Amino acid sequence: MLPKKKFAMVFQHCDEDKKGYLSREDVKVAVVMLFGYKPSKTETDVMMASIMQANIPGDLTSKTSVNKPKYKGMPLDHFVSLMGRKLAAQDNYEKTRQIFTGFDIHCHGFLTVEDFKKAFASVASHLSERTVQEAFREVDRDSDGHVSFKDFEFVINYGQDDV
Repeated sequence: MLPKKKFAMVFQHCDEDKKGYLSREDVKVAVVMLFGYKPSKTETDVMMASIMQANIPGDLTSKTSVNKPKYKGMPLDHFVSLMGRKLAAQDNYEKTRQIFTGFDIHCHGFLTVEDFKKAFASVASHLSERTVQEAFREVDRDSDGHVSFKDFEFVINYGQDDV
């Protein structure tokens, strides 16, 4: 099933009263249905705040005590867009995790220079050992001789926000 159709189906399921929007609690249930985990209060706050940032007309219920608009809930088009971005971010994380796991042949949870050499020998055998060692030193940001997943993820995602 295409993600947009699945998002719309989950939206319809969570919008039991057919209000045309999802409340804060509805959004949490939808995330559980789509991604298999209950979002934290902070993550839910960010998702609900995105409604105000999107300047969605017609969904205001009142103004809060600080004179900020208070929205009834999240409409379908905004929900589909938000869940699409969430899915894309999750997919990138999973791909990075799979690549890291493929390099981590000893399942240590970190990469050594030897892991790097073996991985590069299979995917870029034309690179010299010196080049591979230099690449390892660049990725090993804290110079402890190990590349953690966090270090690896940083390098893989470097510059992605600019694209």
